[in-house]
Amino acid sequence: MKRLALGLFVILANLGVAKVSLAQEPEGAAAGGGDKTPPADTTPGANLELDLSEVTGGENPEPKKTTEAAGAPRRSWEDIVVVPRKAFLKKHRVELAPFAGITLNDPLIRHYSFGGDLNYYITDVLLVPTLNKLKYHYALAFGYVPGYGKFGLFNKWIVHWDLTFALGIGMMKTEIIPRAFGDPSFTNNDITGHVGLGVRLFVLDWLTLSLTFRDYMYKDIFEVNNRQPNEDIASVKQRSETSQSQFVQNIMMFFSVGLYIPPSFSYRTPR
Repeated sequence: MKRLALGLFVILANLGVAKVSLAQEPEGAAAGGGDKTPPADTTPGANLELDLSEVTGGENPEPKKTTEAAGAPRRSWEDIVVVPRKAFLKKHRVELAPFAGITLNDPLIRHYSFGGDLNYYITDVLLVPTLNKLKYHYALAFGYVPGYGKFGLFNKWIVHWDLTFALGIGMMKTEIIPRAFGDPSFTNNDITGHVGLGVRLFVLDWLTLSLTFRDYMYKDIFEVNNRQPNEDIASVKQRSETSQSQFVQNIMMFFSVGLYIPPSFSYRTPR
């Protein structure tokens, strides 16, 4: 009897332990975040099937929206903004530019001058020769265009301009102003060099406006200090050449209008 009772006690104890483990299993599953996911299939070839629905858009894929739709801006190389080409060409053209000038550096006497420039452009930046007439002044000059640019006017127009530089040599004819009113005067023919700097605005294909500053340098002869009354003018000039010869710088400002021949030009681009 003791052995039978001990055997029944062991069987009941085992059943109680199994019941407790089965009752705790759902709690462990709930603590793990819900239903257990089945283990991944490691069988060869189990994962070879591809889902192309995301690539093709499913059975009825929707067409993608493009930038060429109505009302949408078009983006391409055509939208690249380029710098406009040079608006005025001077190569192998003749410029006739009448001008008016005034002296700037002489506080005692003011000279006004009217004349003209005749320029032929070898290239767009080189011009030679230039024939200038400043009252009694003639010169042969060599010109160069060191700079070129443009600016916006009233946010509406683009104005093109260039910078001009010139060196020249010529002849200046001057006349003395006698100290005594009524005395005869004499004239001088002076070899003159000049340097010029200016800016030019391009208005039309054949029309320009220019503002130029020129410094004329020459050795001039003035009236002798001790001129005698009724002295012969030849003697006065001879004595003046020996005692009243001075180096002169005559700075002048010119405004000119340029007319180009031929009045039009054409662009040539390499192919």
